[in-house]
Amino acid sequence: MPFKKLVLLSFLALPLGGCGFQPLLSGQHDTPQRFNLKINGSGYCAYKFRRELEKQLALTPKVNDKAYVVSVFVSEGYVPIAYGTDATVSRSQIQATATYMIREGSQFIAKGTVTAYSTYILNYTEEFSTRSAQAAASERTLVSLSEELAREVMLKIRSAPEKRMKDKPETEEEKDNNW
Repeated sequence: MPFKKLVLLSFLALPLGGCGFQPLLSGQHDTPQRFNLKINGSGYCAYKFRRELEKQLALTPKVNDKAYVVSVFVSEGYVPIAYGTDATVSRSQIQATATYMIREGSQFIAKGTVTAYSTYILNYTEEFSTRSAQAAASERTLVSLSEELAREVMLKIRSAPEKRMKDKPETEEEKDNNW
């Protein structure tokens, strides 16, 4: 009986293996690009941003074998954007900003700033619904900011020029081609 099952299994494995069949839970074979994160900021904003950025960068494909250091300063601010007839704030906006710098060892790669916005309605008669809306808007903003920063980091890494050999001088033609 076990011999029949083995023959049947091998009989089914040959056609399925030839057509490119792979099990769904086989896992990802490529490792993601390596990053060392240095997040500066305060409170829950920095904590949430770091967790979301780690998730986003873990999904990025491997470009090369280098380990990049990504230093980020993250901040979050609230601004009233609409007022009611009685001069109370009726809508607020959250702005999250990340200023980043990318290095590979001691070599500078790129730096820049990424910003994300989200708005929410204030309801002074229901304190908890307002607080819930504010927390949800903050979460949305930080997730959006981390997605945008991950895209920006991968763009900068892919477009960064490779290190030139120090013993090979650059010719005028190479300078024109690398403008």
